[in-house]
Amino acid sequence: MKAIKARATRARNAALVTCPASRHVLAMALLMAEGKPVHDLPQDAAESMLAVCTALWEARADLGKLKGNKP
Repeated sequence: MKAIKARATRARNAALVTCPASRHVLAMALLMAEGKPVHDLPQDAAESMLAVCTALWEARADLGKLKGNKP
């Protein structure tokens, strides 16, 4: 857990890579990792998680295109 938390912190500190949804998901994950409750409404949490997954998959698709990978 310590290594993945450190990796997330390093990635977050890179320029122009965060958005409100990713910061929200990170905050929830850090609380959960410490065994603390997350008091966010399920719909709010789900919205942030879906936004982050969508952005991740879109970024991976774009990277694949740049590398010449076929869909």
